Parts: sequence; C-alpha cells; structure tokens
Amino acid sequence: MTLLLFLATALSGYTDMVIYIDVAHFIPADSQFGVEVKGNKWISFYDSNAIGGKAFGGPGDNDYAANGGDPFLVAEPYLVIAFPKDVKAGESTADGKEWVPWARMLLPSEQNSFYWQISSGKPYKWKPEIITNAVRWNDDAQNSSNKWYWQDNITGNDGGAFPDIATGKNYVRVGVRESDPKTFPHLDVICFRNDGGIPTANEALASGTSVEPANKISTTWGQIKNSY
Repeated sequence: MTLLLFLATALSGYTDMVIYIDVAHFIPADSQFGVEVKGNKWISFYDSNAIGGKAFGGPGDNDYAANGGDPFLVAEPYLVIAFPKDVKAGESTADGKEWVPWARMLLPSEQNSFYWQISSGKPYKWKPEIITNAVRWNDDAQNSSNKWYWQDNITGNDGGAFPDIATGKNYVRVGVRESDPKTFPHLDVICFRNDGGIPTANEALASGTSVEPANKISTTWGQIKNSY
C-alpha cells in the first residue's frame, strides 16, 4: 500500500488545532483489513465523490440488532490509524481543550454507523475501554441520502462522548458497528479538531491532506459484491 502524507494544521497558535486523517493510511500490521471478523470485512473501493476517489467500508451480514446490541460482537474488524502529528502542550484534553471527532460518511441505508476509540502512544490503551453507543458516528437523518457529509459524535447520537486526546502521539481505531453485504456505510476522511469548527472537503484539501490517487485501489467494490 502506498503510504500517504497527512498534514495537521494549527489554526490559532498552539491551542486550536485541526487534524485531517485519510483512512487509507491505516497501519496494516495493527489493523484487520480484508480479513473477515464476526461477519464483516473492511474493503476499499472507487467512489468518484470520495476525497481522492477512494472510500472504505465493512460489508457483511453482521447485524447489530440480531447480535442483541452487544457492542463487543459488532465493533470489529478494526482499522488503526496514526495521527499525522504529535499534539503539543496546550492542545490536549488535559489542557482543557474539547476535541470533536468527525467522519466524512455516506449512508446508503439504515445500516449507518461506525465506532471509534483513541489511544495515546504504544502499546495501545484504547479509550474508552468499554465500547458503547457513546463512541459511534451515527445519524439516521442521513439514511439513503447517497450524499457524502461530515458526521460528528453528537448529531443523531444523544449522549455522545468526546475523545481524550493526549499530548504527544495519538491513534484512532475505527470499527464497523452496523453493516450489510450491499448497503453498508462508507467513510473516507476523519477530522479531529478542538477549534469548534465544522470540517469541509475544501478545508481538508486546502490543509494539504494528501490522498491516494483514485486509480490506486486495493479492492474494488465490484469484486467484493460478486463474492456475496
């Protein structure tokens, strides 16, 4: 896989910070890409409206409701992605900054959510330790819209939690929450920010975030769809 360059942009000194992360820069050795885990399999595929033309999702028969709502049964497989820049003193949660996690998503149906967790440094210590709906990206209002949009941790998710972003190195882990063999949620870029702003595709591109060219994809959606 081609390694991608990511850029973290400080908008106001060292206290307000915006970080864009392309999901394509997941760490292969620490992730579960292309391997079926509990009914889901992370894939990448071409989408002309995704930033860089490449989207990610986890098609499969893993039905959140059918599993009794137990998040431990549905929060895999995972992709682990490093923050592209260390967080400096004055920028962290411990410094009183509230970081908001955003995901650029498309929801073809009511299968509409992902889980996220954060770890500061290695070995990984994922927070929160227990996965609940507080750490999901979810919005029923966007179902079947066939439009890419930016989803925060609160909209469509009452009681959504905020991440604990530490000074130094941070990592995000993304898991499939709800899915379907054909109508599964898509995402391409993640944004963490503590400035209170709302991300946009133009801001992501202007920040210098590099994405993999659209003609370089690991697995096409057509190949995966034909396997079901």
